[in-house]
Amino acid sequence: MQASIKRVVQLLGLTVLLATLWAINRPAVPRLPPLNTGNIYVSSYGNGTIAVYDSSGVFSHSFTAAGLSGSRGVVFGPGGQIFVASQNSDEIYAFDKQDAMQRKFTHAELDGPTGMAISPANELYVGSYNNDQVVVFSMDGEYLRSFSEMGLNGTNCVAFDSEGYIYVSSALTSTILKFSPDEVFIKSFTAGGLSSPMSIARDNNDVLYVSGGGSNNIIKFDTSGTVLGEITHPDLRAPQGVAFDENGHMFSTSFSDDLMVEFDADGNYLRTITEGGLMVPRSIAFDPKETASVSTESPAVSQGFVLAPSYPNPFRGSVNISYTLPEGGAHIAVEVFDLRGRRVASLLRGFQPGGTQVLFWDGKDAQGNALGAGVYVYRLRSEDVVLSRKLLLF
Repeated sequence: MQASIKRVVQLLGLTVLLATLWAINRPAVPRLPPLNTGNIYVSSYGNGTIAVYDSSGVFSHSFTAAGLSGSRGVVFGPGGQIFVASQNSDEIYAFDKQDAMQRKFTHAELDGPTGMAISPANELYVGSYNNDQVVVFSMDGEYLRSFSEMGLNGTNCVAFDSEGYIYVSSALTSTILKFSPDEVFIKSFTAGGLSSPMSIARDNNDVLYVSGGGSNNIIKFDTSGTVLGEITHPDLRAPQGVAFDENGHMFSTSFSDDLMVEFDADGNYLRTITEGGLMVPRSIAFDPKETASVSTESPAVSQGFVLAPSYPNPFRGSVNISYTLPEGGAHIAVEVFDLRGRRVASLLRGFQPGGTQVLFWDGKDAQGNALGAGVYVYRLRSEDVVLSRKLLLF
């Protein structure tokens, strides 16, 4: 009897060890949205171009390449590569940071590429509309595999949640199909009158935002498929692409009216963007402008900007964070991150006058919850300057 108990304990210990090793070594799911969002990229299906806007929504330019027809999904890969799905030519185009085409690739299994996503393992997942599949490529364009499931009809978009589960929109059945990280079908769901689901976007709370191209709404789901809410606006007819910027603002395109609509983090309408010559706009992607790592300290003085050491440090309860801006002031953000790069608190965002100012942080996250003891990084960011320092909460 004792030997049996000992054996069970050993097996349990091995199970815990394996689970721990898997959790430590599994690839990280790409963060959505990035810590710093740069330009906005919008695919313009009707004229085969990508329209580029700066982070404030001002149109900059458009680009394309010979043969690109029916531009759909847009995603950013490692090193700033821009991947664009060409639905009418059954190809994926890869561009560099300067919008110059590097290469294009395809496969016999790819028939009408639509939305795309990059997996935790840095593989490119592409919706294949005409044959109801998801086709997986390496970042170099090598075909890896395909998968599907009964009920997937008119594949439109692919997305990952923070645990690596896969969500695929099925336009012709008005459902979302959920797969495990190893591509095993789990369930399908729909609700809220969702019709012809297009894009799926995830916020940092793992809420899924699904655009209903046929129902003129964006439905919010949790990862189990439960409806959490609905977003609508008269300017947002036949919504297509959905994406979030670093402020949590949501952008979506209108298939019918050739425009883009911005909402705040609570889903309230902010504005409509009509510039850029959009023609049947589909997907939206933000350039992940990662200007600095939060795991190491940057120089604390640059171009008249100064980020002072926090006081006290270590601290408990409250800490003072002091900074100095050059004469004339600047638009800045002061934020706090953990060592995994997750933003836990936003202390200040907007224009501030020149001179020295002091902020106070109470060691709580954005929801008012007390954070655990540990090392955190506070960062001051302006358009061309990023300064950071570490502090210890005990």
